[in-house]
Amino acid sequence: MDYVTEQSHDQHGPRNTPMWLSTIDLRTNGLPDPLMPSSPRWQGILLSAPGANLYWDQPTILAAFELSKRTGCKCYSDAASAYITTFLTACSTSKQTTCIDPRFYYDVKFDQAVDKIDTLASCIPYTPAWETTWAADKKLARQQIQAFIRSRTAEVSSNDSVPQLNSETTRAPNQTIESEAALIATLCWLAQQDTRKQTPLIQQALSLAQLRIARRDRTTGLVPTECNPPNNTSSDALGAWANVLFWAADTTGETEFQTIAEQALHAWLSVGFDRQQQHYYRQLDCKSGNPVGERITGDRPEGLLASTRHNNNIFAHPRRPAYQSPLRMAEACLSLHEATGNQLSKQATERWVQIIKQQLPTDKTQGGYADDYGRAIHFLVRASEVLNNPKYRILARDIANEAMEKLYVPKMGMFRSHLGENRCDSADGPGLLLLALMYMEGDDPTLKSSLQF
Repeated sequence: MDYVTEQSHDQHGPRNTPMWLSTIDLRTNGLPDPLMPSSPRWQGILLSAPGANLYWDQPTILAAFELSKRTGCKCYSDAASAYITTFLTACSTSKQTTCIDPRFYYDVKFDQAVDKIDTLASCIPYTPAWETTWAADKKLARQQIQAFIRSRTAEVSSNDSVPQLNSETTRAPNQTIESEAALIATLCWLAQQDTRKQTPLIQQALSLAQLRIARRDRTTGLVPTECNPPNNTSSDALGAWANVLFWAADTTGETEFQTIAEQALHAWLSVGFDRQQQHYYRQLDCKSGNPVGERITGDRPEGLLASTRHNNNIFAHPRRPAYQSPLRMAEACLSLHEATGNQLSKQATERWVQIIKQQLPTDKTQGGYADDYGRAIHFLVRASEVLNNPKYRILARDIANEAMEKLYVPKMGMFRSHLGENRCDSADGPGLLLLALMYMEGDDPTLKSSLQF
């Protein structure tokens, strides 16, 4: 974190700013050349940008605030706050669109905001850590939260400061389930700050979850995660959504969030496990409950087994972006067990532990992204607490040691985000790794945060 706050800020272009570089060359402390990583994980889509991307830096910003709380040194949270306020002041151009979005960044060479929202597909694997923006500047935070809600709501009410869903927008989900999960978490988080509108905000969030669960297949009970046909359900997206519902239930006290999450997960867990391969399927057809294979054209990438057309791999994923981690479903299964204590969720949690063991890279020249290690560590530490099994914490420690060995660069005092590359891309989850390592030595930094693993 010292490296991030002291070395990785913007020193490019006509003026220097306290914004952090979201893509860093660990050899020069500047932007990499070329800007995009050589590995195919982003498939040519510019997500970790040539400058500052406040969305992808959310986990690292949360880690900075947590470190200040633990050490008593405000240097970390002050640096994060300076980044937040400078970025929002420079990039906020519309009340209808938030600039805390993966497709929105500040170009440090030309000192200008770049908006790719109209040209790139939506991608939001976690909700922004709104509490950090709120701590930095409440006025700016409120503007961004309301813009975030507006940008994910089909129609805006002109006479209210908070957009409301109406009968037209609630007929069918018109956004990805990940975007919906972020909207639910944002509404519930805002409800805790704005007590005058707490009830309508919670109801608005609940109506989204109710609408989604109402679309489940009557035979299989599977909940579609896509807004358009084909009518499939994705394990990692469903897991992220369900986990947010458990968090919403804890945060607001509205138990129906938990009930909906339980229904969705029970249906998935009853058919989602490949007993022959001992893996969970990546996608299921909602109507039949059968696994859906990826549409792989041309030659299969070297090392990609036929079985991975259906099954997710945690640490080796040539066919998916780094942020689409199957461990988001693992976290949801653990939340289900924490809430209900039933045998199905316990079995699912234990299966995920075994999957992590099986899929850990055995070759020292291979390894996952910072995101993969961080999510595995967080899940295992949390599982050790929920299931009262110290062996899971030992495994988490072993994975943390491997992450240190493969990703940490002692000379720079910084993590690379992927083995074999002298760069750190915030989109690859180094902030999640920092949060997970902190969890090993204290409370979960995301426990009360709108940002969830």
